[in-house]
Amino acid sequence: MPLVAAAACAHTPQLLVRPPTEDRDLVLRVHAAFARVKALLAATRPDAIAVVAGDHIEGFFLNAVPALGVFVGAECAGKFGRYDYRFRVHEPLARAILEDGIERGFDLLYSQEIPLDYAFFVPLHFTLPEPAPPIVPLFVNVYLPPQPTPRRCYQWGEALARFLAGRPERVALLASGGMSHFPGTDRYASPDFEFDRQLLERLKQGRGRELTRLTGADLDTAGNIELRTWLVLLGAVGDARADLFCYEPSWHHGNAVVAWSV
Repeated sequence: MPLVAAAACAHTPQLLVRPPTEDRDLVLRVHAAFARVKALLAATRPDAIAVVAGDHIEGFFLNAVPALGVFVGAECAGKFGRYDYRFRVHEPLARAILEDGIERGFDLLYSQEIPLDYAFFVPLHFTLPEPAPPIVPLFVNVYLPPQPTPRRCYQWGEALARFLAGRPERVALLASGGMSHFPGTDRYASPDFEFDRQLLERLKQGRGRELTRLTGADLDTAGNIELRTWLVLLGAVGDARADLFCYEPSWHHGNAVVAWSV
């Protein structure tokens, strides 16, 4: 069955644990956009939500850094600040995605015990409908060079869409990341908001495929290394036009929530 819903969300930690430095009204506007995604997921009733996110060097480190990966255990868990979280995994679907991806030429890592990063938790905290369907965590290396190219991420999304079209499950796809930000650098207070806005205009016009022309250096320069997770989703939705639920530029981060009618 083809995808029943698709959305991309920011996972800015300040959206969950708001310090005094954050604009409260801005945070609440992003929360309202998250609520629209939650309503979309509730209305489309997916049997599973495949979540594409990175890892902030909390689960994977110098002992093993996969370009692309799948969590295939029955349950996944993690911890962020005062939050301890645990999610059911749609294990049969996760294993099928792994096996199909390898058949299609993607050398996917898998794990049954890697802790789930807050990049997964923040959007799920705000958008998971009730009753909560199981998830399938899909990993993309966004932080440690060498990262997969934008083109390769898009190609994995295309492969996912072809695979899911032949499955019986109703599946929603949720990408987590971005937009422009420069954590840990002297550019932290200077995100590239203009890059974000131009990119979002392309998505609204159904021109996501054009982003495969970007290089890793382009993403790094614009503070959009996490766009790799969105590119997986863009490969899956193809030329569908995006609905922009919000774009809220904070002093350190471009916060976007976007959905696609699929």
